[in-house]
Amino acid sequence: MGIALPWAIIAPSAEARDLIRVLILRDISSVKVASEGLNLYDLKSGKSFFKNRKNTSLLFEREPGGRVRLRGQTLSAPGFLVESVGPPLLINGRSYRDQLRITPGPNQDLWVINVLPLEEYLVGLINFEISSQWPMEAIKAQVIAARTYAFFQRGNRAAEPYDVDSGVNDQVYGGTGKEDVRSRRAVEETRGEMILHQGNPIFSVYSACCGGKTESGEYMWDGVFPYLQSTDCAYCLDSPHFLWNYSIDGEHLASALGNSMFSGSRVLRVEIEERSPSRRVLRLSIQSENARRFITGKDFRRLLGYDRLRSTNFILTEKEGVFLFSGLGWGHGVGFCQWGAKGMAEAGMDHRTILKSYYQGVEIGKNQR
Repeated sequence: MGIALPWAIIAPSAEARDLIRVLILRDISSVKVASEGLNLYDLKSGKSFFKNRKNTSLLFEREPGGRVRLRGQTLSAPGFLVESVGPPLLINGRSYRDQLRITPGPNQDLWVINVLPLEEYLVGLINFEISSQWPMEAIKAQVIAARTYAFFQRGNRAAEPYDVDSGVNDQVYGGTGKEDVRSRRAVEETRGEMILHQGNPIFSVYSACCGGKTESGEYMWDGVFPYLQSTDCAYCLDSPHFLWNYSIDGEHLASALGNSMFSGSRVLRVEIEERSPSRRVLRLSIQSENARRFITGKDFRRLLGYDRLRSTNFILTEKEGVFLFSGLGWGHGVGFCQWGAKGMAEAGMDHRTILKSYYQGVEIGKNQR
């Protein structure tokens, strides 16, 4: 669930209920931030280094001893807070609104965390997760699922320096660049609405395409999730991700698995040992020239790559040393199915009906806690 690091709040408003902390970069040694106007503060003490600096480009670098340095100046701090004055802040060709926290990471790297209003985050998220050209009821369902997930993780990670990652580990977010009128409309018309189970926001996970049947949460994460139960989905058949194939030879498979017991070897045989009731692979055995290893289906997929092995709902065959995987869906398959939501909206269902089809025993309402 992330790594807890020492950090400090620049001002009380930074922990207001409507803000979200999004980790947008990690594993970097330096980062350049450009803006038409910005303020710069010491992240820990709140000391102001300068205000309303115009047409500025700042290069931050990781220093030994858990500090960050601003190149070209004598400024060094445990972390910096960059605040936009007017237009968004620019990093690597992407624009981000409001605030950036630049702080040392746990691996002698830098972390960059965007702090912005939750509702604005949702506007920017839509076209990275789905398409704002989809039916409005599907977009609204996505907004509510994403809002609920962000709220849940914000509470779960309150002691950590960020609430959500900007990649597939949480929710895909790339700044303001894909905001549009339809995304904003979906956010405004569902403002504050969340998915609740017994009055509490749920762990509202979702995936691109469930392949016709969602997975139960207990097979993906530790714990009991009464609202994340496997259910049939007849509405994602038109997804370009519904069917997929992937092939790899035994030598490259051994390399991808990256285990010392397969070093300099090749995989001879892969067998599916166990499946969940939804037919997703839970455990496999792998036989190489010099070892046999057991691995979970989700670890196997992670090692091969999420874009290659698109789900754990697959069958496999082997021919002349090449393994062919044929599967259904894209993603872990738990909870909300994005392409299924599109199909349901096209069939005339509203966003509440869509969400209740994927999350069992829930209500759609505003969180009162």
